[in-house]
Amino acid sequence: MRKKKNPRDKIIAKQLSDNEIATILKRIGESLKEKRIKAGSLEDVSYEIRISRSALARYEKGGDMQLSNFLKVIYGLNIDADVFFSELKKSLRKDKP
Repeated sequence: MRKKKNPRDKIIAKQLSDNEIATILKRIGESLKEKRIKAGSLEDVSYEIRISRSALARYEKGGDMQLSNFLKVIYGLNIDADVFFSELKKSLRKDKP
């Protein structure tokens, strides 16, 4: 008979702290805002991508968002997802001691 493994014996998934999540969301928001400013006003861009102006402003400040809304924003701003996350990764590495 096989012995059951205790789930605490092996870590199978990394966890992010609330602070790490907030930092990543803030960086995502900063990057989206920078790219949105180049594309147009908050009102114009939010209208074009069919997201409320207040929601887009919240995302730009680091607010949490659904993946579907994130996709609307990056594709609406013509942002390549691979490039976006590569730049985000580099930005986050700069802050690590």
